[in-house]
Parts: sequence; C-alpha cells; structure tokens
Amino acid sequence: MQKKLLLVDDEVAILKALRRLFKRAGFAVQIAESGKEALALMEHEDFHVVMTDFRMPHMTGGELVAEVQARFPDTVCMILSGYADLQSVLLALNSGAVYKFLEKPWDDAALVEEVEQAYLHWEDLQKRAGLTRLGAESLALVEVDHNGMIYAINPAACQQLSIEQSSAMGHSVIQFLPLMRKEQFDLLFSLRGGHIELVDLDQERALHLRSKPACNQRWILSIEAHNRTAVLGVRQLLDRSEVISHLDSVMAAEQPSVMVAYLDLSGFRNFNDYLGYSEADRILSRVAELLVANKPLHSIIGRMGGDEFVMLAADIGDVQQGINLIRELLQPFECLIPFDGRDLHISFNAGFAIGPEDGANSEVLLQNAQAACIYAKSRGRSFYPRYHQAMNERRRDLVRLQSDLYRALECEQFSVVYQPKVCLQSGNIVGAEALLRWQHEEHGAVSPAEFIPLAESSGLIESIGEWVLASASSQSRAWHEEGLPPFLVSVNLSGRQLQMGSLVERVRFVLDNTGLDPEQLELEVTETFLMQDISQSLILLEEIKALGVRLAIDDFGTGYSSLNYLHRLPIDTLKIDRSFIVDLERSSETYDLVRNVIHMSHDLGLRVVAEGVETQVQLDMLRELACDEIQGYYFSPPVSPEAFRRLLAQQRVFDICTGRKEGPVAL
Repeated sequence: MQKKLLLVDDEVAILKALRRLFKRAGFAVQIAESGKEALALMEHEDFHVVMTDFRMPHMTGGELVAEVQARFPDTVCMILSGYADLQSVLLALNSGAVYKFLEKPWDDAALVEEVEQAYLHWEDLQKRAGLTRLGAESLALVEVDHNGMIYAINPAACQQLSIEQSSAMGHSVIQFLPLMRKEQFDLLFSLRGGHIELVDLDQERALHLRSKPACNQRWILSIEAHNRTAVLGVRQLLDRSEVISHLDSVMAAEQPSVMVAYLDLSGFRNFNDYLGYSEADRILSRVAELLVANKPLHSIIGRMGGDEFVMLAADIGDVQQGINLIRELLQPFECLIPFDGRDLHISFNAGFAIGPEDGANSEVLLQNAQAACIYAKSRGRSFYPRYHQAMNERRRDLVRLQSDLYRALECEQFSVVYQPKVCLQSGNIVGAEALLRWQHEEHGAVSPAEFIPLAESSGLIESIGEWVLASASSQSRAWHEEGLPPFLVSVNLSGRQLQMGSLVERVRFVLDNTGLDPEQLELEVTETFLMQDISQSLILLEEIKALGVRLAIDDFGTGYSSLNYLHRLPIDTLKIDRSFIVDLERSSETYDLVRNVIHMSHDLGLRVVAEGVETQVQLDMLRELACDEIQGYYFSPPVSPEAFRRLLAQQRVFDICTGRKEGPVAL
C-alpha cells in the first residue's frame, strides 16, 4: 500500500522541498498552502499522515490538527515548525491531536525516519482499532484494503471462514473465499461498496457478502452464511435468486458475452393432472438431476420456477455454439426416461439470449431468453432460436390474441374445415379430418399453430375442443342422413382435453346429442402425449374405446419410438407424420422406415394413413408400400363443409390402376 502524506505550509518553497524529499522516499505526497485547503483535500482523499507548519494565517497548525482529529480521527498528525509558540504546542501534544513535534530546520534522513515511524504508528492504531471495532460485533466482519488484504478480522468471521486470526492477518480475503471471482471482488470494493452472493454448492450454503467503505481506502466486509436447501433435492441446482445473483455478478464484470438458455418442459401440466403435484415434483427432480449431470463444462443450471429451467454459460462465441450447448444439455432426453416402472417422454422448448447484446442487465436478459423460448414453442421440436426484438413484439401480439380468444367462440369466429382421406385401393374418400379455423375480425385468418397453444395454456381448449367435436359429429350425421357415401370423421384431441377427468362422459354426451354412430367417429391422439405416460394412456384409451369410437395415433414418428407399445394400445389407425413423407423420395433410410412401419402396423391389424402427400411420386411410392390411405394437398387441402360435400358426392378421385387423378377436383 502507498504511504499517503499531506504536507501543509504557507511557504511554497518549503512545500516544494519537502515534496521532493518524501517523493524520493516512496511516499505519495499532496501539498496544501493553508489549513482550509488541507481540510478540503481530506474531504475527498484519505491520508495516513498529515505534517503541518504551526504558525499560518487564518488557521494555525494547532487549530488544523484539532479539526483533523475531530473529523478524520484515523489520521496521524505531526507539526514541523521553527516559530511555534511553545505553550500552544504543548497543549496540542497533550490533547493527543499531535503524534510528534519536529523543529525546523530539519535533517532530511532524520525527518524521513520520523515520518516512517508515524506511518508505522498509524498501521498499529488501525490494527488495534479494527480489532476492537470488529470484535465488538456479533456479525462476521473483516476489514480489508483495496487489494483485499486483511487488516482486521473478528472471531465470528474466523469461525465462519474456518481460519485462525493469526493466519488471516496480512493475507488476501480471496484466499479464504475461493468461490469469489475477480469481477465480484471489483464489485464489492468499488467506491460505494456493494453486495454479492456466493453459492457454495459443495457445502450446501450461500454466503451473502456486503461491503461499505471505511476510511483510508479500507472497507468493512460482512459475511453472512445461510444453509442452502437443495432445489428439488438436487445439490448443484441453483434457485431463482441464486441464478439472478450469479448473472448480476457476471454481467457487472463486463464479460465478453454470457448466454442465458431458457428451458420450458413441454406439456408438463399432463403429469400434474394425471399423477398429482407430489408425483410431478418427483419427475421434476429427476429431470433436474439429468440436466445437472449433463450440463456442458463451465455452465450453471438453475430453476426459475415451476417447470422452467435456465442454463448460464459465459464466453459464447456465436449463435451455433449456443445451439450446440443446448443440444448437448438435452441429449439425455432423446430417449424415454425410466421413472418408477414407467417410461416417460420428456421434451423441452428452448431459446436463448446472449448478453450484453440481447440485454444489458440480468432482468432484461432473462426476459428476452424467455421470449425466445416462447417463440420456439410455435416452431416445433429441436428449434432453439436466439432472441431478436421481433420476438417481444410477437409476444405482445400473442397476449392480445389470447384476450380475443375468449370472445371468439361466442362471436362465432370459429369454423370447422375438412381434409379428405382417400383409400389407395378404391380411390374413394373414406374419411376426413375435422380441423379448427379462426377468422379474426381484424387480423383475418389466424394460424392454428398460434392460437391452439394459447387455447391450451388458457384452458379454453376444453370448451373449444368440445365445440369442434360436436360440430363435426353433427355435420357428419347430417351428411349420413342425406344419403351421401359413408365416411369416418376424425377429430383431434388436445393434450389438455385428454387430461380432463370428464373426457369420456363428454364424448358420450356429444354422441347421444348428435345421434352419430360411434363407429363413424375417430379420435386422434398425438404420439407425444401417449408416450408421456404409457400406463396412464392405456387406461384412458381403453375407456374411450369402450364407447365404440375408433382411435388413431396422430403424427407418428415425431415422438420417441413407441413401436414396443403399439401392440398394447387399443388403436385402429396409425398416421405417419408428413415430415417422413416429404423425405420419402430422397432418403433411402426414410423409405425403409416407412416401409417397416406399414408392414408392422398391418401385422398388428392397424390401418395406415400417410399425412402430407403432395406429389404423384409420393403417392406412387406409398401405393407400392401398400399404404392404406393418403391425406394431403395432392388431392385436397382442408375445405369448407360445402366443398367437402361436393367431393364426397363426386367420390372416386383417382384411377385405382394408374394412381392418377381422374380430373380436377371441384372445390
């Protein structure tokens, strides 16, 4: 530490001579030509020693040291004078305000030695005062300088840090707080002081550190320890406050970059509704264990609340690196997760933001990472976007849409359209999938990819889904009574509907009220939902099947492999997802997969529907593979009830020998 000396004299020549002398001796020297000027300097800077002339105009040296003692009691004062009144000097010495009186003229070496001794006296006073001051406190307190060197430490702090007082003195506080990073140190020992939290995961405790400036470039550091409660029972998982504290300290250090990846469990409400909150929390705990065990090197995992987690990682070079880290983290969830005799399908929506570009503080960065995660929900699995400003605008639009969704049903803005399913053996329409559409009064047609998740998250999907089921069933019954060719109407059940304890009764109620034959109704359930909990899914499907309706697995292949479970499920139809049909003609692996699925399904007595058929080549290949039905734009997009009625009346849509469409479809 630099030895800081303030020289006060009304003679400029003496001041300059003394300044040269003490600068050569290694002191940091400031000068003042009056007592008033000296006090003004001390208001803004700490000095270890003040050496002043006695006889000066306006304020004598005796008056100055008395003022210094009153306002800056940690400073050691000396008088250097050749003209002082002896009685006044004695009074100053006796008062304790003056450490030593020295006479002019002086011997350079002797004067430097005297001031060196004054500095050592100051150090001794500081140590004794610090020990007395800190020792009287029950809090764990440490007094340090701007380099972190310990000047004093009380017994409570020694106990907290598990050190001896003698071994701590003169050492850096960082030596006893190895969890502290440089940026946190800089934050603590800033001009105004600060506070940080260190999470000691190994000892399951959190250390709250607060600092405040003392004097002479010293700080008083308080240390308070709290026992950490393992979040979800996982020791290495941070809670929300710890995540924010860690992110605050990293961003305060102005690191080159820090990534926040926001992770949201897909459809976790299913587990809450099916298994109860206690069992669902156990699943969350298992998920957290896997995340922590698989986190990338130097990253941190935290839980923001509910089923939302974050990963923090510093020094991210580019977007692809961020995506790769998320993929690495989520790798264990590419397989089913064994849990208490069940095999669970766990998937995540995820997005990320990189600070400081995407947020200058922790709150904004977390919000924007969450916005990227919400955006990812509308784009499907394995899409991990980085935040951009349009996402917040989209978020605001979704909030407005959700409000409008509450009025859409009563304002008759919903409608049902039908996409035909065509038999590849006869060339006839044998079914149709009923699909919901929303015509907003201001925005026009709203994509189902946008409003269906909103309806599910708000709970509106239950009433909307029941309305779709009733509308499609009533329309199908009317066409059958009209004498049109028989067909199977298919209605999707959302995950939220499948969680309702009253689902079976509601389906029975719709069938009774519309008069539709149960065998003419097919309910489609997504593979992803089924695989979340096979045991519970079996119970539910058996209850629905008992009503006499048919059951289909929708979007087969987009979830995790359920081939081992197909023979246990009471289903009639398997629908191959459109993503496989798109790759059918350009990927031999996809071709082999689709062929095997069709053959296996037929062995199990299931019909197979290929979704998303758009080209003649795709249709020809599916005919070769003995697929039962096709659905897609090659034949017809989803159409209004009036257009579907015309298609149903027209019937055969392609030649069963060539597979070619017989003519333009009249919509």
